Amino acid sequence: MQGFLIVILGSLCLALQNVVVRVIFSESNLLGQVDWGGFIPPTLANSLLVLQMRSLLILPAVVLLSYRLYPSTTKALRQLTQPSQRRTLKLSLISSSFLYLALALLFIAIASIPAGVATVLFFMHPVITGLLSWWVFGSRPTRLRLGVTAGVLCGSILVVPSFVGSTDNAMWLGVGAALGASVAYSLQGVLAQICFRQIHPVPFTLINFSVMALLSTLSLLVIQIDVPPGQWGLLWLLSLVTAGLTLLGQLFYNIGIHLVRAASMSIVAVSNPVFTVAIAWILLQESLQLRQMVGMVLVVISIVALSQERSQPGQA
Repeated sequence: MQGFLIVILGSLCLALQNVVVRVIFSESNLLGQVDWGGFIPPTLANSLLVLQMRSLLILPAVVLLSYRLYPSTTKALRQLTQPSQRRTLKLSLISSSFLYLALALLFIAIASIPAGVATVLFFMHPVITGLLSWWVFGSRPTRLRLGVTAGVLCGSILVVPSFVGSTDNAMWLGVGAALGASVAYSLQGVLAQICFRQIHPVPFTLINFSVMALLSTLSLLVIQIDVPPGQWGLLWLLSLVTAGLTLLGQLFYNIGIHLVRAASMSIVAVSNPVFTVAIAWILLQESLQLRQMVGMVLVVISIVALSQERSQPGQA
């Protein structure tokens, strides 16, 4: 049960981060009082810029927290350079690269389409993770877990705001980026679970953010950014907010994966779209339809059912 609560806290942090990112790219009616947001154009380059700024802000905090939460971080990292641990090091770097790809694609999706739509498409990854876990770990899903997965996914679909299809390039870019992010995140989660057999989640998180900072910086060397004059200060401030939320969310997620199986963790984490819609409704005054409320209730019931299964003796 502890693992599920940790992952839910991670979902809340990352849901709030999704809303802040959406505000950066799209003007919104904040708390019904003032129109605010849309500080930079929602382009591919600017999406990667926000990710890079956030990564650079997170990295120093991750370094400090790593040694405070896990004093043996240096020892753990040195052990990865030993011949017997180089496979774990390679898998950690590959997993971190998939995490960067997933977040980069998710930022592109949030910049291109409504945050609720982007996050629901992104959190289709439990199906992929479950199949990968079955194939890699032999973790055959029970009937209850299959039913819970179906319930959560159906609830998440109901949460999606009304969305009229169009031939707009930005819409198709956003949908494709969100689906690509779900695949990349699934691969990252399964690889992370393999790595945790040899490495603690805290130094693993340090590797995650070091790789993301490096890759996001390198990506901007070949892409032209477009930031209006006078927006840099506010952009750094909002990036700092997203950095703090992301740091908490990812730490909770990595610890959660350590406590529960990747497939089960992903089913609980799929509550993120529900939290994103709820927070956007409160902060941005986005309307919440009846079917969306039904979807939120369905997800919550499914999470409770899964946690009850996990609390029974003999359940993995």
